[in-house]
Amino acid sequence: MKRFRANLPPLDTLVFFEAAYRMRSFTSSAGELSVSQAAVSKRIKQLEDWVGEPLFVRDGKRLSPTASGDKLFQTASMTLEFLQHGLGAMREAAQRPMSIGANTAIGMFWLTPLLREFGLSPHACPTRLITSDNPQDLFSGNDLAVTYGDGIVAGRHTTFLLDEELTPVASPVLLREFGPDIQSIFDIPKERRPRLLNYGRAGPDWADWKVWFQGQARGVFDQWPVEMHSTYSQTIGEAIKGKGVALGSVWLLQSELEAGALQRVGVDVLRTGRGYYVSYEDRSRLSEGARRLVDFLVETARFESRSHGW
Repeated sequence: MKRFRANLPPLDTLVFFEAAYRMRSFTSSAGELSVSQAAVSKRIKQLEDWVGEPLFVRDGKRLSPTASGDKLFQTASMTLEFLQHGLGAMREAAQRPMSIGANTAIGMFWLTPLLREFGLSPHACPTRLITSDNPQDLFSGNDLAVTYGDGIVAGRHTTFLLDEELTPVASPVLLREFGPDIQSIFDIPKERRPRLLNYGRAGPDWADWKVWFQGQARGVFDQWPVEMHSTYSQTIGEAIKGKGVALGSVWLLQSELEAGALQRVGVDVLRTGRGYYVSYEDRSRLSEGARRLVDFLVETARFESRSHGW
């Protein structure tokens, strides 16, 4: 059995000894340690009694280490530096911002406003958001990930947030060209069809306009004018500018729909069976701040699901 308390001197005596050895003065080391000179002298005497021999030769106010003092300094300084390094790394990890990885569209349209709301709440903790459409960027090195998929990620615990519902969206100005009573994008005459703002699929489970048309089992995608963009977010930005019709993820675009920056084009919806999830590594132990954020996101998602019917 290791009985450190019984077999070691009080550890603060080593801190006082290390300072006194470096500065060769009780008075100077007292200033560095923010204690009195008498406190330093008392701790050194306590350590000398424990060791069983003098560690310094006192010559007035000047200290000269003995051979035992020289030997102890090597051990004490290395031990204190090792403790400082290890405890400092732990403290830095505990105080660093909680890192959250998210798919670009999720981070931009849904998560960022919620992180601000969370940051203003009594449950706030420092956070850092990293957005990418590369799963390795999101799952590696982050405390939490908010991603799109089927909720099954090897080695991760996932919690459901929102279903994916995809519907055509456009700016109010462009929508007025179709008439106020449009029920479906398929009702638009061929000669007046707007551009469909499409994007490259970042994964085989992602849905784009072609997948949406297949899910509707109506119309022919290849007969529509299409403008390609590199990201989903870019299509939403162009749609807000009135440049075409984007494929809107209903839950991600609630702010834009409520503000009227975008409006639905008809009532057609594709429910893909996938959705948005928050996850963390199975072997991870979530910090209290991470648990509070997960609870906040889950509760917000449930409230949005109950409160909005688009």
